[in-house]
Amino acid sequence: MKKAPAVFVALVAVFLIAAAASIISIAIYSARVKAGPRDAHSWIHTQLRLTPAQETALHPIEDRYKIGSRELEDRMRVANAELADAILAKGQDSAEVRAAIEKIHAAMGELQNVTINHVFEMRTVLTADQYDKLLHLTADALRHLDSGNVEK
Repeated sequence: MKKAPAVFVALVAVFLIAAAASIISIAIYSARVKAGPRDAHSWIHTQLRLTPAQETALHPIEDRYKIGSRELEDRMRVANAELADAILAKGQDSAEVRAAIEKIHAAMGELQNVTINHVFEMRTVLTADQYDKLLHLTADALRHLDSGNVEK
């Protein structure tokens, strides 16, 4: 029965890592303000004061990010379901549990890379000052993951 606490700790760790990866993606592109959440486009426009030409130029970059992040989020959901099934089927730590956890970790890592690369890709459209502000907003979002609230 000593494995039960280890499995519980592993599950909690997986949950926290999955939550952190999701929050990073959300926090970077949408901030909660007192009036409520805004979509990414409005947030970027407000914070970076994008010109209409910049907004247009960002559309394909945003579209690529949405596609890539959705695919990875789907992979995490599937792996989480596999983990749930493995836990119920085996009732303990097992090769199936470990494999599902590895799939979750891989997808979360890829999502974080896709998200950060997306921020860096935006540099091609932004002015130097806007890009600097975006980097600071990104860093602030990463520092404030616990609150899920990024306000400036």
